Amino acid sequence: MAKRDDESDTWAALRATRSNPPAATATDSARRATYVSALEQSEQLFTAASVVGPATAPILLYYGLSQAGRAIVAAASGVREDWRLVGHGINRGDLTLPLPSISVYTEGSKGSFVRLSTLLGSPIWDKKNAVELSALWDALPQTMDWPLREDSSRRTAQLLEYQTFDQPHPLMTVSLCYLPRRLASSMSLKADLQTYLRSYPTIVDYSYLKVGDGLEDAPAVSLYEDGRGEIQLNLMADNGRSVSEAERRALFERIATNHGTGYYDFYLVPAVGSNTQPMHPLMTWWAVLYTFSMLARYQPAEWANCIDVDRSTYAVPVERLLEDALAAVPRLIASTIRTVS
Repeated sequence: MAKRDDESDTWAALRATRSNPPAATATDSARRATYVSALEQSEQLFTAASVVGPATAPILLYYGLSQAGRAIVAAASGVREDWRLVGHGINRGDLTLPLPSISVYTEGSKGSFVRLSTLLGSPIWDKKNAVELSALWDALPQTMDWPLREDSSRRTAQLLEYQTFDQPHPLMTVSLCYLPRRLASSMSLKADLQTYLRSYPTIVDYSYLKVGDGLEDAPAVSLYEDGRGEIQLNLMADNGRSVSEAERRALFERIATNHGTGYYDFYLVPAVGSNTQPMHPLMTWWAVLYTFSMLARYQPAEWANCIDVDRSTYAVPVERLLEDALAAVPRLIASTIRTVS
């Protein structure tokens, strides 16, 4: 798999932190050693993943992310003691099921996935509430055009564009972009939009630009050439009080999830399974790559069938996501280290 253009820049920025690591490591030589060594291993594993195929790339990517998790906790200013990560903290169900139906759940209280999720305010769930891989997959923006399972229950990460307005105002306006074709063309859009957005718990009490002036008029949809659509939503910023542009932007960044390093890389992300909040994007990647790595390691024949481009409908979507991981995951590692330190 070829590297994305910005991958080397991200790793260069991470390498630059190793000579002057985060303050949490300053007075603890073992903690500093873990930070720099784990980042080195993470980079090497991602580099190795970039030159192999999908048969083995998931194993390298998952363990590269796992090592980065150790660096993140070592860098975290809020973690005073017990900063070493041990064990997976995540498990999976039957690996012989069809790929979308493989279940994933968190396990114990001390494993890496649980510890890092807790640090990042990301939800965890037990075996009784196991989440199917397809739901975790759909929560990543990179999968919008590449479903593992396509049906009316599919909920994807939706691009959310912030509308700048310099004057104080009680409303924050956003554009909900790339709505599914079935929703954008619905003849009962008002009800269907309400149903659709129930899966996105960070957005409540919204109104929308309507096709007319009536109370029961449907939302106005701007249709794209490919049949998807865009709707303008308005949200009350502070119980009707006019607030500044900075306050509205802060509200937007509480509602949306930043899946990149750019000002515009914000998405409305669904909650998966029984969770009441969306996952941190790094943990979503973690769960997906963990599942792929378990398949590749322990069910190599089933994994080979999944990535067989001549026979499997999953093959190209999986290839695309593994390629995207080479750039997207290091960016999230870097931004997460900045946040926790």
